[in-house]
Amino acid sequence: MSTEILMPKLGLTMTSGIVDEWVKKEGEPVQKGEHVCTISSEKLTAEVEAPSDGILVKIIVAEGEEADVKEPIGIVAQEGESIDTQPEETVSKPKQNQRVQEQYVPVSAEKAFVSNGNRIFASPLARILAKEKNIDLNLIKGTGGNNRITKRDVEAYEHSATREVASTTDVVASSKSTASQNMGAGLTGMRRVIAKRMKTSLDQTAQLTIHRKADLTSFIKFKEEIKRHLSDTEIAGSLSLTVCVSKAVILALKEYPEMNSWYEPDTNGFQTFDEVHLGIATALSNGLMVPVIRNAHQMSLKELSGAITKVTQAAREGSLAGELVTGSTFTITNLGKSGIEYFTPILNTPETGILGVGSLQDKLTLNNDGQVITTKELPLSLTFDHQLIDGAPAAEFLGRIVSFIEKPYSLLL
Repeated sequence: MSTEILMPKLGLTMTSGIVDEWVKKEGEPVQKGEHVCTISSEKLTAEVEAPSDGILVKIIVAEGEEADVKEPIGIVAQEGESIDTQPEETVSKPKQNQRVQEQYVPVSAEKAFVSNGNRIFASPLARILAKEKNIDLNLIKGTGGNNRITKRDVEAYEHSATREVASTTDVVASSKSTASQNMGAGLTGMRRVIAKRMKTSLDQTAQLTIHRKADLTSFIKFKEEIKRHLSDTEIAGSLSLTVCVSKAVILALKEYPEMNSWYEPDTNGFQTFDEVHLGIATALSNGLMVPVIRNAHQMSLKELSGAITKVTQAAREGSLAGELVTGSTFTITNLGKSGIEYFTPILNTPETGILGVGSLQDKLTLNNDGQVITTKELPLSLTFDHQLIDGAPAAEFLGRIVSFIEKPYSLLL
C-alpha cells in the first residue's frame, strides 16, 4: 500500500515549506524513519523522514519548489505496486484543511493531463491556482522538473500579465510585488528563509530605531553583593547580564502591553498579549534562529536563566522542538560579543518591537569626591513599528528597561 510523504508543520504559524534537497532519488529503497529530504519553513530547516518501508516511487515537489503544510511531496510504495496518475478534469478548490490528493505511478516522468489537445505537466497547487485565476496553463512555461508547471510559475505569469496591462504607476507597484515574490532567489536552505523574512519585515512595517545607554554601576555592585551574601551559588550564577536584561524587558512589557503585540494586517490586525513569550535571537553556523521562552513573565531569574540556556543550546544543536520556534511576542538580539555598540535590529514580524544589546562601554566620569573614575555602560537599541507605536511611548518603554537595569533589586520582584 502506498504512503504519501507530507510537508510537515514545524510551528504554529507555518503554512507552507520549501523542499531544499531530496536525499533519496526516485526508485531508491527507503526505510521507515530514514531521512529522505530536507525542507525549510519560515524559521527552521528540518529533515523529513520516510513514513514507511518501500520505494520512493515519486517525487511530487521538486527541489526549490513550495508546498502547503500537509500536502504530499512524495510517495513511498511497495515494489511492483501500480498507482494510477491520471487526475480528474473536475478538480475543485479544496475546502479548508482538506488536502489536494493525486496519484502517481513508479516511473521517472509524471503523466500529463490534456488541455486543448496539449499534454501539460503541472503540480496540483498550480492547477488549482490557475483555475482560481482563470489562467490557461498552455500559456505558462514550467520551470520545475521535466518542465513541470509549479505554483510559482502561475504566480509569476499572473504578475507578468498584470504588468502588461497596467499604467505606469501600476507597473512600479507590480514590479515591487514581483520582487517580493522572488526574494531569496539564488539562495538555499536557511539563508533563503532568512532573506525572505527580512525583506518581508522591511516591506510591511515602518521601522524606527532609538538608542540609549544604561549605567551598570549599581548592577555591578548588585552582582557582587549577591555573590558575597547568597549561599545558593546557582542563583548567583544566573545573574548574567543577558538574563537580567531579559527580565527587565519582561517587566517593562507588562507595563507597556502595546509593545508586547503583533501586527498582522492581512489577518488579525493589531493584537496585544497578556503573556510574554520572549524570543532570543541565536546565531547558528549557517544562519539565525529565534527560539522562544514561553510564558517568560511567570519565571524567576533562576528559571529564566535555565530556560534561555536550554533553548539556545537546543537551537544550536538542531534539536529545538517545533512549538519553541514560533510564537514569540517580543525579541532580544545581542551583538555584545562582536564588539558592536549600537545597531538597528530588524523586526521579527509580526512582532511590534525588538531590543538590540550592544557591547559594554567604558565611560570616564567624576565621583562625588570629584575624582575621575571609569564606569560601565550598556548600549541598547530599540526598533519598533512606527505604524503602531509613536516615538514618545517607545522612548518611555526603553527608559523603563533602563530603569530596571539601573535598579537591579527590582528584578527580583
